[in-house]
Amino acid sequence: MKIVLASSSPRRQQLMKLLGIDFEIEYPNIDENIIGDPLTTARELALKKAEDVFQRRKDKKEILVIGSDTVVELNGETLGKPKDTEEAEEFLSKLSGKWHMVHTGVAFVSFSASDVLISSTKVKFRELPDEIIRYYVQQYKPLDKAGAYGIQDFASVFVEKVEGDFFTVVGFPIGLIWQYLYEKGWWKVVTKGKADKSRA
Repeated sequence: MKIVLASSSPRRQQLMKLLGIDFEIEYPNIDENIIGDPLTTARELALKKAEDVFQRRKDKKEILVIGSDTVVELNGETLGKPKDTEEAEEFLSKLSGKWHMVHTGVAFVSFSASDVLISSTKVKFRELPDEIIRYYVQQYKPLDKAGAYGIQDFASVFVEKVEGDFFTVVGFPIGLIWQYLYEKGWWKVVTKGKADKSRA
């Protein structure tokens, strides 16, 4: 059986490698528009990504496709990927000095199952001067990131506190993903142990 990661994100691909198992990468092709409330959006977009890749494959009975999507929630408002630099600066101004939630949905689609899990983490930003917001948007161009920031890049200095899974904020809750794969029999100690020895 093969695992397919439905993602064009280098961050998600890098984190998936931490599991030490073989997987393929295939880019999903969907519209990432906001769908209702933040939790619904994260759940549905993750599922759409996984289903899009699954439906295009000819080896449906032999694969498990994993799709993931992240949104930022501020006082009930969904902040997805900003459409331009102006909106990116607007998002960061809204988040400045405030607590917000980051929701990451992870979908698992195979011939026999379709499951979606949600991981949520609470994040507190420091007060951000306007010049720092402009600098970050100009230099790091966070148009591909929910809420217009990546906690793994310079925006890490924006973060005062994190309550929950750090990797949920990165956009790929690897512990939750591993738990699902382990419980379903997709990640096995015997298989993993042999792979480790082959790398030694």
